[in-house]
Amino acid sequence: MRKFLVTITLLFSVINIMAQEHLSFKGIPIEGSMTAFCQKLKAKGFTQLGHDNNVTMFTGDFTGRQATVGVGATDDGKSVHSVVVIFDESREWNTLVNTYDYYKSLYTRKYGEPSACREHNPSRQDSNISLMYELGQGTVTYASAWSVTGGTIELSIEKAGYSDGVVIIRYRDAQNVETIIQKDLEDI
Repeated sequence: MRKFLVTITLLFSVINIMAQEHLSFKGIPIEGSMTAFCQKLKAKGFTQLGHDNNVTMFTGDFTGRQATVGVGATDDGKSVHSVVVIFDESREWNTLVNTYDYYKSLYTRKYGEPSACREHNPSRQDSNISLMYELGQGTVTYASAWSVTGGTIELSIEKAGYSDGVVIIRYRDAQNVETIIQKDLEDI
C-alpha cells in the first residue's frame, strides 16, 4: 500500500510540473496576453494578415517553408491558448503525404513515437484522383499526436475546399486549454 501511495504522489508531482510548463511554438511559450505573443511572433519575422473571432493570422517561415499561422485566443480575446500551422493547399496526394511524413519524422525525432496515430488509406495503390476524393469523403485519415510537456501537438492531412487537401499542425497548451474547460464547466 505504501508503494502505491508513493507512486501516486510521484505521479501527481510530475503532472503538476507538466501543467506548470507551457507548450512553446518557435521558442515562444504559448501563454500570456495575445498582444505580447503576437509581438514575439512578429519579432521572429512573421507578418500579420488579419484578425477574426479571437484568431490572429500570420504568414512566415516555419522550418524553411512558407506557412500560414493562426494564433487562438480565449473567448475574451486576451490570452493565447493555441497555435495552428497551415501549409499550402494541394490537389496532389503525394505532395500532402510527403509533407505529412516529413513533419511526422521531425516530431518523432524530437518527442519520440506519437501517443496516437491513425493513418488509414483504404488502398495505397489508388490514383491521385481517388485518394483526393476519399480525403474529401473522410475515408482517408492521416493524423498523429504527441503528448509533450505543456500540451499536445497534432499533425494531420485534412480536406480543404472541393478537391484540395492541406497539412495542418496544431499546438495546444494544456494549462490554457484546462482553464477554458474549467470556465465552461462553471457555465453548465
